Amino acid sequence: MPVEVARAVATPVNQWAAANPRFEVVWHGGEPLAAGREHLAALMAPFEDVKHSVQTNAALIDDTRCEFLLEHQVHVGVSIDGPEDMNTHRLTLAGRPGFRVIMRGIERLRRHGIPISAIAVVSNPDPNGAGRFYDFFADLGVTTLGINVEKKEGVNLGAKDADPVRAAEFWTALTDAWRANPVI
Repeated sequence: MPVEVARAVATPVNQWAAANPRFEVVWHGGEPLAAGREHLAALMAPFEDVKHSVQTNAALIDDTRCEFLLEHQVHVGVSIDGPEDMNTHRLTLAGRPGFRVIMRGIERLRRHGIPISAIAVVSNPDPNGAGRFYDFFADLGVTTLGINVEKKEGVNLGAKDADPVRAAEFWTALTDAWRANPVI
């Protein structure tokens, strides 16, 4: 994104943020950290009194990016779909499973004391795995968890639509897991 676009967007956003101190700009889509620290800082600069967040697969997280995130007080959301066996759809650019790369980035964020939230895509809403799914995120210490049950829509034509009864049972089991340990 050119900085000029960020400036144009910031004009109305700054007015909205002045009226709502909890206003947040989320840099999401593609990989916002791929813009580089200097360019991302330039994109964020026109925004006043807003909280910035990035949604990332954590593959580019290193110590320098952690320092940048801390310096700019950027909240971090990580895209990870649960434990390794539930995370098989996330691949590296080389086409390999991305779980270990994501976890390496999460460990760096944790080492720097950067809290994380997570977004997970559930391809197989198995109610028997809902508790383990929730516990994985609770053990990671995520602050919030967004969950999307995958379905066939738009360009995601390769997905299978989940059985509605099974999906409802998954949500019930997930809610039960949260009630037993409401840390997220």
